[in-house]
Amino acid sequence: MRAGKWVAVGLFALGFGWILWPVEMGQVNANSSGPQGSRTGAPAVGGFIAEPTCMTGCHTGNTLNSSLGSMTITGLPNYYFPGQEVTGTVTINHPNRSRFGFQLTALNETGGRAGTLDASDRTRTQVINGLSSFGNRRYIQHTFSGIDFSPGSPGTWNFIWRAPETPSGPVNFYASGNAADRNGSSSGDFIYTVSKRLEPLPFGAVSAASFGPSNTLAGEMIGSIFSVGLASGVLTATPGQPLPTQLGGTSVEVQDSTGQVTTAPLFFVADSQVNFLVPSNTTSGTATVRVRRENNVVAAGTVNIERFSPGLFAANGDGQGVAAAQIVRVTGNQIRYETVVRFNNQTSRFEAEPIDLGSGQDELYLVLYGTGIRGLSSQSAATVTVRGVPLSVLYAGRNNDFFGLDQINVGPIPRTIGSGPAEIRFQADNRSANLLSVTFK
Repeated sequence: MRAGKWVAVGLFALGFGWILWPVEMGQVNANSSGPQGSRTGAPAVGGFIAEPTCMTGCHTGNTLNSSLGSMTITGLPNYYFPGQEVTGTVTINHPNRSRFGFQLTALNETGGRAGTLDASDRTRTQVINGLSSFGNRRYIQHTFSGIDFSPGSPGTWNFIWRAPETPSGPVNFYASGNAADRNGSSSGDFIYTVSKRLEPLPFGAVSAASFGPSNTLAGEMIGSIFSVGLASGVLTATPGQPLPTQLGGTSVEVQDSTGQVTTAPLFFVADSQVNFLVPSNTTSGTATVRVRRENNVVAAGTVNIERFSPGLFAANGDGQGVAAAQIVRVTGNQIRYETVVRFNNQTSRFEAEPIDLGSGQDELYLVLYGTGIRGLSSQSAATVTVRGVPLSVLYAGRNNDFFGLDQINVGPIPRTIGSGPAEIRFQADNRSANLLSVTFK
């Protein structure tokens, strides 16, 4: 115990008395080269009480966050994604001080530890555990070698933060710092606190047809990734050519449940959306999808890969409303293909073109387009109803004209189907596609 007292007195004599708040001597001795844990000033949250700062019981001579100086946390991105590693910087400015110290922690919305803190320079910073009820928290702080700076220069320290591997909501960084004099008295020290909130990067990888919220995809399926900062501009793959795996420096990689990583073919990239083809060799289970720009990961998230994940394309590209479909009209030996939509220039949207059921000589068949359908267990497993009327499924599988595109042929449509909007329902293997519609005269 006496050795612990001598350590504390030695630091105090050097003019950095942050170690001197009332604690057990064993704790002082264990952290002799930096402040005790749990002094960031983090607020009460969840089941945690508020953390004190080092003004409590020690540095009481000046007002907290005096306007003579300032403290900042910089270098963190606007958003984070699971598993991301970033480097942040803590800075304390004070015109009349050249000896500084800090302590920082990263917490989730319930007050628990969020991610992992690490030192980028272990001679000047160190990671310690929290105290008492804050024992699950981790902190990064200065070392004894990391407190002295040139006169007139700020105190700065870098730290590494690794995001949790699974989405964990917003992360709050809390830090406190000391701008100390060198006269051996804590009364001339200035204590500062600062916080910074880091939001999880919005990320969704969904069916490009249905845009369903389930984050379930299938091999050889057209998927859409939504996030921010995905590409430097809007670029589209060249029609009629093999799909590229990079557009304007943007690429997508899929790591499946076995750990296999495959670069995905791309249809389209933009700042907030990327359309891609799920690689055919992607194994079922949880997969990680990463978007890279110039080989740097800018977005990442997890999706569920299944054999079959049906989605139907809508005329307006939003997964709802009128279907992107065709009518095949057979009259004797004549076959005609007819659209089921028309474009409204006033609303700039597609709307239903009523289908003429025709004379008794006509047979009408409906062709629907989708993706994620080719993996169904068997043709007989598929069912389609239009306005609740079951129709024969003549084919459900790949369309060989476009990458990732599937189609469903049903009919003939009975003349008793009735007039007006009619809901289309496609089901197979206990999975349902998004509901769309067509309209009959």
